[in-house]
Amino acid sequence: KTPKPRRPKGAARSSRPTARVNPGIAAAARDNVVSIVGQGRVPERALEIPLSAFFLADHLTRRFEAEAELPHPVACQSGCDSCCYNQVELTPPEALLIGHHVARQFSAAEKDLLLAHVARIMEIIKAMGPKESAARRREIPCPLLVNKTCSVYPARPLVCRAMHGLDRERCAAELRTGSLAGSQYYAHRHEIALSVSAGLQAGCKAAGLQSGRLSLARALDDFFTREDAVERWIKGEEVFGR
Repeated sequence: KTPKPRRPKGAARSSRPTARVNPGIAAAARDNVVSIVGQGRVPERALEIPLSAFFLADHLTRRFEAEAELPHPVACQSGCDSCCYNQVELTPPEALLIGHHVARQFSAAEKDLLLAHVARIMEIIKAMGPKESAARRREIPCPLLVNKTCSVYPARPLVCRAMHGLDRERCAAELRTGSLAGSQYYAHRHEIALSVSAGLQAGCKAAGLQSGRLSLARALDDFFTREDAVERWIKGEEVFGR
């Protein structure tokens, strides 16, 4: 039986997301990881792990929203990029999938430009510190944002799949002013993503694989400066810094 997120009380919530982990969803995601690794510690299985997590999160979100009508429509549209100025954290398998996508789909020039953006972001965050960089997020777009579009959209991490807003103008205004108050959002989307991520990390830890949370910029830099990252990670090596 597919686990379900708790149904939120009321309509939408304001302020920054404070979702809780759903034990059933986390357990399902953990079991998926253990099952996949049990099929063999090869690169193909390493890349299957995040894809399985994405499928679970997307499936649960679609199912929930098909069964419970949303009081207000989600306002996100193509070209809406206000969420893409947050500093993303993700798990090692998610970082591997993004790195693999970039390596396979980007031209040499596109990859060089991406890594230049990554280096710049790492320097800015180091100089500012986490609090100031969050307040000045307008100056630090995601390195994967190209022409107001996610350049790795099919491989985007769980936290990005959860991000959404109910008022595009408010989202844009908060980005302009540096507000961290947070627009209205639906809690179930964040609960699903958080729970799948927790299970993903638990499954990796149980399988003896590097787990935990990584900075997207640092993870991309590590992926392209360390050889055979996918092969080494699935065999139990620690390939990412923190």
